[in-house]
Amino acid sequence: MPKWTTRSPRRGRLGPLATVDLENRWLKVRVLPEVGAKIYDLIWKPTGRNILYHNPRIAPQVYPIESEFDNYWCGGWDDAFPTCDGCVFRNQRYPDLGELRSLRWKVDSTRRPAGGAVAQFSAWGPISPVRALKTVTVEGRAPVVRMRYQITNLGPMNVDFLWGTHPALAITPHTILRIPARHALVSQSNDPAYGQTGQRYDWPILETGERRIEMDKVRGIDANLCFGHYALDLEEGWYAIEDARTGEGFLLTFPLEQCPCLWLWLNYGGWRGLHHVIVEPWTGFPVNLAQAYEQKSTRCLKPGEDFSVEVKATIYQRPETWKEALARLR
Repeated sequence: MPKWTTRSPRRGRLGPLATVDLENRWLKVRVLPEVGAKIYDLIWKPTGRNILYHNPRIAPQVYPIESEFDNYWCGGWDDAFPTCDGCVFRNQRYPDLGELRSLRWKVDSTRRPAGGAVAQFSAWGPISPVRALKTVTVEGRAPVVRMRYQITNLGPMNVDFLWGTHPALAITPHTILRIPARHALVSQSNDPAYGQTGQRYDWPILETGERRIEMDKVRGIDANLCFGHYALDLEEGWYAIEDARTGEGFLLTFPLEQCPCLWLWLNYGGWRGLHHVIVEPWTGFPVNLAQAYEQKSTRCLKPGEDFSVEVKATIYQRPETWKEALARLR
């Protein structure tokens, strides 16, 4: 493997936007503090490939909180609080992906421990009385990036919420989804012939009339399909997105007790002519705060309480397997 230099976190620029760049010998991670502290790049240095998907028609930019997220979505890895779907809850209107995804986050600190890199970001909730901290760590001894999220209720009343993380992943015609789920649930599809809303099935085989669809295999952009499904009854808190031809994969772990389900956004040209998958751990479902509250599937922060969650990701390629990559994160 090539020898790569390590650098402490540094401030950079991406067009008009500030960046914080973290890297080790395997990975380079670029964070955009002015756009929700999203991770915009996750580059696997041995091949130079960006694991994250970029919208080819929309450049990263700042935008108002009330704006429609989809019209400014540039790709990358976002986080969501307190909802995924825009909704009205307790007379407050929350935008798609919630209230923190377009804020300018403060860069609290950057440091370089033992050949890795760490940066901490913070923001105040404009709608909910919360303070959010996000810490991104690129480890020094392995191709691992960790993202820790903490939300503190600063107000006098309970805060009901959902939390999820939203990595948009670049795919190829050979991409497969490795998800240890027993069941899945159809939430939406742009073609009703590919599953009816509310249909539950044994993952990964969706049967619709004469069709037997392998949902763990991606389709080309010319399929003109998009799916929104929930992966349920997870056996473990991880998933992998892998190119079956090259053996290169992205593997994410998450705490199953905090995030018991995955929202699968599988877009094969059917939504805005784009081609990507987004596999999101969530604290509950449906990923609409108002609906989830009615179904008693939200989480609750009492005054002064914290919610903390950490996810870890790694990249692997042959001869390493996804099982060996998973062992690295445990």
